[in-house]
Amino acid sequence: GKAVAPAHAPSTIRWTADEVPPAARFDHYAEVPSTTQTPMSVFSEKPRSFAAAMIMVDLGGVSVLRQNGAGNSARRVHLEMERSGERSFHLLMSLDTEWKASHRGALRVRPGEAVLFDSDLPYDIDMAQAYEFVHIRFTDAWMHQWLPSPDVLVGRAIRPDQGWGRALTAFAQQLCPAAVVDSPLPTRLMADHLGSLLALCAHEMAAPRSSTSAERALCDRALEAIAQRCQEASLSAGDVAGQLQVSVRTLHRTLGAAGETFGGAVMAAPIPAPVRMLEPPFFRGVASG
Repeated sequence: GKAVAPAHAPSTIRWTADEVPPAARFDHYAEVPSTTQTPMSVFSEKPRSFAAAMIMVDLGGVSVLRQNGAGNSARRVHLEMERSGERSFHLLMSLDTEWKASHRGALRVRPGEAVLFDSDLPYDIDMAQAYEFVHIRFTDAWMHQWLPSPDVLVGRAIRPDQGWGRALTAFAQQLCPAAVVDSPLPTRLMADHLGSLLALCAHEMAAPRSSTSAERALCDRALEAIAQRCQEASLSAGDVAGQLQVSVRTLHRTLGAAGETFGGAVMAAPIPAPVRMLEPPFFRGVASG
């Protein structure tokens, strides 16, 4: 039951209850979320027949997890919050079963819908049935680089049939640790694309204003810079922001106001066909929303 991180990068952590004697599985599992994610209390109606598994890959500021197991519930209240260190945010999405949550209000969440949780706020999560979850954890610093006001998304269902929620949930579903590790693209670019989609969802859900002429001009310059440099394998939003002499946050906000994302602009740039062939299938169809 010990979590092991292989030496290669990005680092991967695996855990499964099968490695623990049946009588101790649930008690051992109850410690895993608190050590790998954030302190919480976990409960099960059938602890002796409990089963669960988790795999996690760290992208630097973003951790991608896949979790599956028997039905259980989790609670985070002031006692657990006092034990926490750094604030974090958690995007949760079930692939196969409906679940319930209470986080700034009661939620009934359907498969394919995502919810963003803030570790600074209490929550209850109830998964009555066996589940498979996508769980993406963000550090506070990483999240605020993309979303100056994450509260716009916290505790609200992000639907796969509406606006930019369609693109975000489709992309998140494909972000399993194996796909991240095997991707021919830099992990930084994948994290940037995820941040862009979160920013676009927040922009959309907050009733966005129209972009100004200065923002449109900056967006045009950004798209031109991306087109000129798109063949650079390690090109990041920070590289383009530095060239334009603006902050990364300003770059993403400007692109978002025009309905663009950094990752989408890179993939849409006119690059040679041999390079285009490297584009993995899970990027297709998620750049434009």
